[in-house]
Amino acid sequence: MDNLLNKESQNDFKLYFFTTLLSIISYGFALSNYTLSVDNEIPILADFGLDLGRWGQNLIRFHLFKGHLEYFTMLIGLFFFSVTAVRLAKLFNFKEVSAYLFCGLFITFPQISYQVVFYMMSDIAGLGMLLAVLSVEFFIKNINNPSKIKIISYLLLASLLIMFLTSLYQILIIVPATIYFIHFFQNTFKEDFDIKKELKNTMVFVGLMLFSGLLYLISVKIICPPMKDDGYLQSFTSGSTNNMFSMFFDIWKENIKGNFYYGEKLYVIVLILSLLLLVQFIIKKKFFIIRFLILFFLLLSPFLVSFFITNGYHPPRIYVTSGLVFAFIIVFTINNFKKTIPSNVSNLLVISIIICNIYFITSLFYACNKIYLYDKRNAEKMYDLLLKKYPNFETTEKVVYFHGFYEFDKHQVFRLERSEIFGGSIFQWGEADNYRVNNFFKLSNIADFNMVNKEQYESIKDSIDAIPVWPNEGSIKMVNGVAIFKISDKKGAKLYFE
Repeated sequence: MDNLLNKESQNDFKLYFFTTLLSIISYGFALSNYTLSVDNEIPILADFGLDLGRWGQNLIRFHLFKGHLEYFTMLIGLFFFSVTAVRLAKLFNFKEVSAYLFCGLFITFPQISYQVVFYMMSDIAGLGMLLAVLSVEFFIKNINNPSKIKIISYLLLASLLIMFLTSLYQILIIVPATIYFIHFFQNTFKEDFDIKKELKNTMVFVGLMLFSGLLYLISVKIICPPMKDDGYLQSFTSGSTNNMFSMFFDIWKENIKGNFYYGEKLYVIVLILSLLLLVQFIIKKKFFIIRFLILFFLLLSPFLVSFFITNGYHPPRIYVTSGLVFAFIIVFTINNFKKTIPSNVSNLLVISIIICNIYFITSLFYACNKIYLYDKRNAEKMYDLLLKKYPNFETTEKVVYFHGFYEFDKHQVFRLERSEIFGGSIFQWGEADNYRVNNFFKLSNIADFNMVNKEQYESIKDSIDAIPVWPNEGSIKMVNGVAIFKISDKKGAKLYFE
């Protein structure tokens, strides 16, 4: 017995080590090349995330870590994702090579890149995924416990974990549901599958999810300030609600074909293998309806959030379960057809997918780095020209105003198609908000400016039209003690007092 336990522990350690090492290899370029991408220039203040109802994110990001740190924050996030992958492999009962294949597919799926590129989310997303796995583990292992006290205790613990992961990032609440339905799906292939018992447990789990959601809403009322009607989250539902089903179908179709964002290309494999599984279900007939419904849910659920978004902005980071579904469907299908498909062929296929995913991940961060370096060079040129033209600027209050923003195609030579935040420039994203640009100069160790205030802006605004656009001569000008950088003729994002 001891030998079996020791062997299992050794196997677990090897799997943890493999997955963590693979994550570091996959994100090697990102970890070793400093890149100040969009949103990472924003400082973490005491009220960070509270206006979005993310008090858990505020607790970790501000109170625990006092912000985020280059390299370290991403490394911690990759560690959490790696542990999540191994826990999922064990929960889904993938053994030996299958466990390695699952972990490799999960940790290298490029959707994670769209999470960890945000330092404010790098470790938060990974921790939330891990908590989701633990909550389902507590439920599954204790729902049939003969002790009612233990059942209630573990269900309450699972509820608290789901409440907390929701406070980290609301969309993560779909993760426990996805994990549980995958577990249910696998149970239908067991000889002792009891449909009545499983449906009863599922109803309890649904109740658990609803209770967790209620706890989260109560916690938000207690901890967070009221959300603004025109806030960030509300902006996602600010568009037209006409043809919502049609728009969602188009988005789902592009995602399932792997065409919605850069790095998703291989997701079409999930569609192909799901059709193959469906044919098998039809032939076997047993529990066809249940298996079909769960399989359809797995194909639909990663992208379901897009149904409720009406403003047209669907960032890939919201599809938090797509990597989970991707890895599960591939490994499950391989195991299901292992008598038909030689193991060498299936292993080679998965290794090829993992290599392609690492290529996608590296390409994303490389493109992002090139845009950052381009912006940094421009920022340095701007500041050098300012000092050359006004040598005494450093003795002033160093008040600056950036007027305008780059057009989208300014960085097209560096940008990957459909790469969302990875193709963003600080001088273009969000119409070059002055707060963002000022912080970019500061964190890039170029200059530490002060924001223009309302009175100062009123004193310079009539002078802006006559100033030429950067990089033309005269595009940087001091007016009434304010350094004006004119990036374009069109005014950029509103200032904080507008």
